[in-house]
Formats: sequence, C-alpha cells, structure tokens
Amino acid sequence: MVKFSIVLALFFASIHESFAQETWGLVKDEQGIQVFVAKVANSDFKAFKAVMSVKTTEDRVLEILKDVNKYPDWFAYTKSVKLIKQSENEQQFSMETDYPWPYYNECSNYSMVFQKSGTGTHRINIVGSDEKASCKYSLKKANGYILLEPDKGDLRITYYFHSEPSQNIPAGLINPMIYRMPFETFIDLKKRFLD
Repeated sequence: MVKFSIVLALFFASIHESFAQETWGLVKDEQGIQVFVAKVANSDFKAFKAVMSVKTTEDRVLEILKDVNKYPDWFAYTKSVKLIKQSENEQQFSMETDYPWPYYNECSNYSMVFQKSGTGTHRINIVGSDEKASCKYSLKKANGYILLEPDKGDLRITYYFHSEPSQNIPAGLINPMIYRMPFETFIDLKKRFLD
C-alpha cells in the first residue's frame, strides 16, 4: 500500500509539473497579434505561440504556405529555402535560419502535413529533421504547427513552434527575444493578404 501511495504521488506530481510547464505567458500584444511563450519539458529553450485574426481565406493562407521559395520574403530570419518534394497534402523543404554574429546559421529539413478537419479547421503539422541538412550546423530540435480556424467572418491563425539550436547558444540569449520571430512573421504575412 505504501509503494502504491508513493507511485500515485509521483504520478500526480509529474502531471502537475507537465501542466505547469505548458502555462502560456503573453509577451507581445500589438497590431492585432498576440505572442505567448511557455516553458517546454526537458528543454532550456521556450516555445512560442502567436495568434491573430485576419480578413483572408484559408485558401489564400495555404497558397502562401505552399509557395516555399518565397519564404525568405516574409518568414522572419529565413536566409534561404529549397523545396525537396511537394504533394497536395504534404511538402518537404530545407530552410536556413539566419543567426546573428558570432553564431553560424542553422538549417533543418522540414515536413509540413496539411490536415483538414470536419469542423472547418485546418492544421498544418511541422516537423524538422537534421537529416541531410545543407548547413554546417543543423537545428537539434524543431517542431510545431499552424492552425487555421473560422473566427466570426475572419480567419484565426495560430502558429506554435519550439526549436533548439545545435550550437552552444545560451538559452538566456534566445528566450527573451523568441517572440520577435513570430511577431515579425505575422506582420509580413498580413501584408501579403493585401496583394
């Protein structure tokens, strides 16, 4: 009975820790864009979640997301992108992320899978891999999603992402600035809806 109580206590403690690490804090709220950050289990690097509602269509967002060669034009801190393979519901590409001096740029090969639900939402899962990446350094971890949902005549876009560099970059340098990437990306993305 004592062993069972200890196991049960450890189980509930792990659940509490897991939920505590998924607590989102609002760090930027401007121009209709909200950016949240949260701790991630077993990582020193925080995740971000950016949210905005815009007057556009799901088809227009998907068209932009599938035109990977133009990512450097609007996707913040993107140095270069190369399409590897593309189908109607999935695409694979290599992306080079621009890092400030004295660090080197890092790459990752990404897979984006487009999933439409019966409730009118569209989820795009993003998974990164360092397999055959073309940079000197490849991201150690990279994964997230983009969620498209109807929102009172507008389209609500949620962008979640978490990554870890392979270089020895202190988390204390990256975490306070992590909100900039999704915020600047959403600013430029909104401009493309006006084209």
